[in-house]
Amino acid sequence: MTTPDPLATRFPRPEQNAVMLGLRPVQVALLLAAVAVVTLSFVIQMEPISRLAGVLVAVFCLMVAFGRAEELPVYRWLVLRGIHAWRSALGRQSYRARVLEPRQHGRLQLPGEGAAMRVMTSVSGLGVVHDPGRRRLVAVARIEGPAHLLQNADEQDRRVAAYGQLIAGLCQGNRIARAQILERTLPDPADELGQWATSRKLDPQTPAGEIYADLLSQAAPTAAKHETLFSFAVNLDAVSREVRKNGGGLVGAAAVLESEARAFQTSLAAAGVAGAWLSAGDLATSLRTAFDPVATRTLSDAQSLDAVDAGPLAVDVSWDRLRTDSSLHRVYVVTEWPRIRATPSFLSPLLLKPGIRRTFTLVLEPIPMAKALRDARRHQVERVSDRATRSRIGQLETEEDRQLDADVAQRERDLAAGHGDVRWLGLLVVSADTEDALDDACMEIEIAATQALLDLRRLVGQQLEGFIAAALPFGVGLG
Repeated sequence: MTTPDPLATRFPRPEQNAVMLGLRPVQVALLLAAVAVVTLSFVIQMEPISRLAGVLVAVFCLMVAFGRAEELPVYRWLVLRGIHAWRSALGRQSYRARVLEPRQHGRLQLPGEGAAMRVMTSVSGLGVVHDPGRRRLVAVARIEGPAHLLQNADEQDRRVAAYGQLIAGLCQGNRIARAQILERTLPDPADELGQWATSRKLDPQTPAGEIYADLLSQAAPTAAKHETLFSFAVNLDAVSREVRKNGGGLVGAAAVLESEARAFQTSLAAAGVAGAWLSAGDLATSLRTAFDPVATRTLSDAQSLDAVDAGPLAVDVSWDRLRTDSSLHRVYVVTEWPRIRATPSFLSPLLLKPGIRRTFTLVLEPIPMAKALRDARRHQVERVSDRATRSRIGQLETEEDRQLDADVAQRERDLAAGHGDVRWLGLLVVSADTEDALDDACMEIEIAATQALLDLRRLVGQQLEGFIAAALPFGVGLG
């Protein structure tokens, strides 16, 4: 008889941001508009055709308020459609690098809001990403460690507990604006296997050598390697005093970033993984391979690549996919995490799916303790008000309502006990070389997501923003 994993947990239901009976502000406004139009149509002496027009307007308001299109509320879908059409009319859905114009050293040539970012090198050689629009400095580490599933149960529990302490440390103060964990597969030229054969002077004229050489030639185009990146973004407004103590400006800010990186290095080691902070050249290489995966076979020296040359040469954005230099991509967002109790390895069916190029990203936004307590109490009041309203109008309480109440109460108890609180966003990018291959890969990923008990939704009208947030380790997020 097996005992349940003591570290298994159940994810809370996503917040609805409702104002009354589970309705969002836009839905309430459209509902009131429909009632007002129908009331005016019959109270004021109008012609029958005018009354019919009023009824049709009310029906349209209700459809927009409660209908769904492409798994989105209709009001949200209409906004995205409008923005997409506007950008298409202005020619903003295509990006081409301006290779003939003078370029500033270190400045990232990215489409959209990422164009203002730049990569610098600190005094100690740490690669630093400066995001002036959001007032942040970002450091990125490549982390490696033994496979979690191959460890014994006690070691797995110890690593998970250490990871939990790392995440809890993000919430102590408001210094860390965002953190991001990115796990991706990249084309692997299989050089290590070829070097192994060369070092042992394997003769391709022998039967064994011929078979091995043939195997390498077939496996090289489809081979893939896994890479995991951890990044954090320091809020420059929150550390202004420390920045001034270290000389001010970007130099002082980089010194503060380095101190935070040393603290994270200790936390990563406690979790059983080794973290190596990327240099400016490594950051440029990571950016280049995100837009151009084939570059893993063509880049010879990562340190010689400048950030100004790391951006894409061309990007074309469609409604539900985008094309970059050498690949097609489609971005998904995790709309719901497992409802049942899940173990720390619940993502294994998705992350270990072979034969597919994909990037899975988890963006974490720490919530300061005082703000988290205010939010928890506000949600508690909203739930109490909803219960009173349901009781007053005679609406039955469902099991989902009771579960939401329990989640809100549990969150307040956890905060009162001193635990931190974070908002998290899961994003997934699927990449392929052709449209047919992309559709097949997306189907396989959607099946793997169901095995991992995830609810994936294809991003529509936001593919570029989703790709920047998911494929680049800069802690951008979608908002």
